[in-house]
Amino acid sequence: MTKIHIFLGYAAVLMLGASAQAATPIGAVQGAIEKSPLAGQSVTIQGVVTGDFQAENQLNGFFVQDGGDNDPRTSDGLFVYTSPRRANKVEVRPGDVVSVTGRVEEFSGMTQIGTTTQIVVQNNGAVPMPLPLTLPLPPDVDAERYEGMLVTIPQTLTITGNYDLQRYGTLTLSANGRLIVPGNVGGDAAQEMAMTQANARRTLLLDDGNAKQNPQPKPYLNAAGTRRAGDTIQGLTGIFSFGWGAYRLQPTIAPRFIETNPRPAAPPQIGGDLRVMSFNLRNYFTTMKRSSNQARGASSPAEFARQTAKLLATVRAADPDLLAAIEVENNGDVTVLDFLSKLNAVSNNAYAAVLQPKTGMGKDEIRVAIFYKPAKLTPRGASRSDVSAIFNRPPLAQTFATKNGVVFTTIVNHFKSKGSCPDAGDVDKGEGCWNVLRTAQSMQLLKFIEQLRQEANSPDILAIGDFNANTNEAPLRVLRGGGLIQAGGTAPERYSFVFGGQAGALDHAFVTPTFAPLITEVAEWHINADEPLLAEDVPGFYRSSDHDPLLLGLKLTPN
Repeated sequence: MTKIHIFLGYAAVLMLGASAQAATPIGAVQGAIEKSPLAGQSVTIQGVVTGDFQAENQLNGFFVQDGGDNDPRTSDGLFVYTSPRRANKVEVRPGDVVSVTGRVEEFSGMTQIGTTTQIVVQNNGAVPMPLPLTLPLPPDVDAERYEGMLVTIPQTLTITGNYDLQRYGTLTLSANGRLIVPGNVGGDAAQEMAMTQANARRTLLLDDGNAKQNPQPKPYLNAAGTRRAGDTIQGLTGIFSFGWGAYRLQPTIAPRFIETNPRPAAPPQIGGDLRVMSFNLRNYFTTMKRSSNQARGASSPAEFARQTAKLLATVRAADPDLLAAIEVENNGDVTVLDFLSKLNAVSNNAYAAVLQPKTGMGKDEIRVAIFYKPAKLTPRGASRSDVSAIFNRPPLAQTFATKNGVVFTTIVNHFKSKGSCPDAGDVDKGEGCWNVLRTAQSMQLLKFIEQLRQEANSPDILAIGDFNANTNEAPLRVLRGGGLIQAGGTAPERYSFVFGGQAGALDHAFVTPTFAPLITEVAEWHINADEPLLAEDVPGFYRSSDHDPLLLGLKLTPN
C-alpha cells in the first residue's frame, strides 16, 4: 500500500489510501479562453508536479500537469497557490503525483487553484517530457494554450530587453534576432502596425521564479556583473506562465547564456582629423531634484557625484574634439560651466564651452550645449538659437573654423519626445506621440539651416543630436527630403536606444551635401542602451546614460 501525505485544513497528517473525490481534468479548469469557466468553484485535480516554487521569495506555489484532455485549445498545466503564512508547508518535488482540492481563481490574469483545502502527495511519479514550443506562435495559436505547462524552446532566443532585470528579475526574449522598432524600418501605418504585432508574437519574458521586487542576488548576471541585450540563450526549458500583463517562462533548468554582444572595451574607430560626439547627459542638473521644484536630475550630492563621474568617464574615453551635449539644465550657463569645469579637471583644461546666445535657450527645463577643444576649433561669430515657437527646446548653432581653414556650422538638436502623450490631437499613430510636432520641427530646422548657411557664408552644416525619431519615421524623411544626407546611412539595424525591448535609433547626424565627403565614419558606441539599469551604480562608462553616444570622424580638407 502506498504511503500518502495529506494536507487538510492547514494541518499535515499521515494516512493511507487516496482521495475519493473525482478529479476534474486540468484542461476543463483552464478552458479554451483566458478565464476559467469554473472560476469560483471548488474542484479536485490530479497530476504530476512539474515545478516547485515554494521557497522563500519565490511564487508561493507549484505547477501541476496531467495527461491531457485531447483538446488542443486547452492547457494541461495549472498553478497551485500555497500561502506563505501557513504554519505547515506541503513539500513537493518535481515528479510527485498529487491530488489537489481547492477553489479555482484568477490571479493577475493566470488561472490557479488559489484556496486549497486538501493536497495529497504520492512520491512515485516522473516529470513529463516538456512540450516543444517554437516562437513566433502562428497567428491562429493562442498562447493561453500553454499556460501552466512545462515547455522547451529549442531555438536560439535573443535578449532584446533588460530594463526590468534589476527590479523584477526579468529579461525580454525574442526569436529570430532582437526586436527592431517598426519606425526604424519604415513603411505606412498599416505596415508598421503589422510589424508591431509580429514583434509581439515572437516575444517572451524570462522570469526568475521570484515574486519579490528588487531580488538579491540579481539573476542571470555574468562574471562582469551585467547581462546585455543582444546576448542569446539556446535550449530554454521551464513553465509557461502568465502574470502582470505578459506571458513568461519560469525556468526549471538554468538558462545557458551565450555572450554574443560583449561589452565594447573602447570606442569604435572612426578615423579622421576631428572627432565629433553627440551624447545625452540624461538630465545633468546642478539643482538637486526636490518635490518643490522642476529639477529632473540627481536628488542628492552623492547621486550627482556618481552621475558626473560616469559621464566624465564616457567623454574622456571617447575624447571628442567637439561634444554636442543633450539634456543639460536650462539655467543660463550655470550648469554648462559646471560641467565644463569638471571636464577640464580630468582633461588638462582641453575644452571650452559655447555660451548661451542672446536669443536664449527657451523655457524648457533642459537645453542642449556645445563643448569643443580650442586647440582644434575656433568659433567664428556668436552662437545662435532658433527660438521659433515650434521648438520646445531651441536648437543651438555655432560656426567653427579649423586650423587649416575649413569652416562649418554645428547645430545641436533635441526634438520633442514621444512621451507625455496628449488625450487628443497629436497622439500616437504608429510613430509615437507628438510626431506631427516633430515633423514640423524638421521643417523649421531646414529653414534654420538655410539661414545659417547664408550667415556663415559656408555651405557646410552638421545637424546632430537627439531627434526623438527613428531612422525611417516622418521627421527624418523630411530632413532627407529637404536635401540633407543622413550620416551613417539608414540601415534598420542601427540603434542608440532601447524601449520596450525594441531597439531604435533616436540619435542622428545630418549634413549638407558639400560636407558629406568629409565624413570618414559614423558609429554608435553601444555602452548604454544594451546595459541593465544596475550598471548605473557601478563605476565606469557603462550605462552612463540611456542613449548610446554617436561618434563621427571628419577628414578636414579646405574646400
